Amino acid sequence: MSTKRRGFLQFIFAGIICSSFFYIFFRSTTNQAIPIYTSLNVDYRRRPECTCSRHDLSPLFSNLTWNLNKSQSSLCSEYATRRGPHQRIISISLFGPKENKMFQFNRSLSFLNDLINDLNTVYSDGYLLRIHHDHTINVSDIVCPIECQNPNVDFCNMNSKLYIPPKIWRFIPAGDSLVDISK
Repeated sequence: MSTKRRGFLQFIFAGIICSSFFYIFFRSTTNQAIPIYTSLNVDYRRRPECTCSRHDLSPLFSNLTWNLNKSQSSLCSEYATRRGPHQRIISISLFGPKENKMFQFNRSLSFLNDLINDLNTVYSDGYLLRIHHDHTINVSDIVCPIECQNPNVDFCNMNSKLYIPPKIWRFIPAGDSLVDISK
């Protein structure tokens, strides 16, 4: 077997192992009854740092089913949770120069905008882009404009999950109970 093929198979195997680990780990932590919203009057469409509001999502839950499904929450954000079950996700990690010495901020934003445009063209049939980011990504300057202009993009703040290496963040949807397909 050639070294390229062996390396590719090792990469696939490592991805499967990591995905399985995150699925088991996050499945066990999200089955606990964690109150997602203390009140249904919370404006899930607006981040505190943003001046704009995101697109309104169709109501998926009645008050009765919402109370039954409180333990089922997204590993990303309130807005991602409100999207409901059966999400199809394309997931990436975006982190700054601490983890990636070749990080160039403007170049990364250019690639991100190209990816969003490709997502709107190639995967226009309901796929969502989740961008897992750290504190180096400015919420008011980067996250807010992109989320408010693109209803199919969710930014997931990973500051509370810094024990997970940034290169692995993109596998987190594998453990999300609301995600059906993750790429």
